[in-house]
Amino acid sequence: MQSRNQVLDDLARLVTNALGLAQNASGEIDNAFKSLLDRYLVDRGLVTREEFDASQLMLKKAMNEISELKKNLEKFEKQPRAKVVSNNSKKSASTNKSS
Repeated sequence: MQSRNQVLDDLARLVTNALGLAQNASGEIDNAFKSLLDRYLVDRGLVTREEFDASQLMLKKAMNEISELKKNLEKFEKQPRAKVVSNNSKKSASTNKSS
């Protein structure tokens, strides 16, 4: 009876080891496949979802900043130009005096 238990124990140990190796091999295959896929996507110029989302966020911020700058520019352009002209005339007057 004891020899029969020894055979079953050896068989159980063998199956357990084989399953452990299969799991490790499965993980290695997954890692290798992901690595190949990443390299393929980079070679084709494609980006990950995270990179795309980050780019979209930066674009949105830039668009908001541009619209704020446009509003500020419109306000500046609507201001009376007399102030600008008077400053220019003072400069030209002082330039004419020194000549």
